[in-house]
Amino acid sequence: MSCRSDEFGADLKATLSVAGWAPDRRVDVTPWVVPMEREGYRVHDLARDVLSSLGGLSVDPVKREGPNFVNDEPFNFDPFLAASGQLEIVTRLEQLLGGSYSPLGEWTNYLSVYIESRGRVVMVGGGYIWELGRNLEEALRLALFAERRLVCLHSEPEVEPWPDAEI
Repeated sequence: MSCRSDEFGADLKATLSVAGWAPDRRVDVTPWVVPMEREGYRVHDLARDVLSSLGGLSVDPVKREGPNFVNDEPFNFDPFLAASGQLEIVTRLEQLLGGSYSPLGEWTNYLSVYIESRGRVVMVGGGYIWELGRNLEEALRLALFAERRLVCLHSEPEVEPWPDAEI
């Protein structure tokens, strides 16, 4: 799994391009990775690859209303926004879902977005964990095109699952 442009549909490529992305775009991830690793994060290769291609971009949604959510905020690819000073979130994610998660950025309501080393993308905040996609393209299509339902994977005991709990 990687962040190759041939994995994206034409409509997704066009939307990312408006935000400054290009198929050959590569940025130095060191300014994100080194401080995150100092905090205790394990920034896996897939996260590095995604940040190399999309890091620093803010991508506005094309469609703002999905089947069970409203989104009028961009997807921001900045791992500091997602996770700086919040290592306990990754620890909790890994306990609940398994795998190895690295921060990517933030999306709707400025909630933290993480990617698992095999590609699954989740969003965390307010006592919830939502699945954005089984891979990066699925996650971006949900965030930018609102093509399907937002799925709640987990909610803490003090909050009701929203929209529905899947675990």
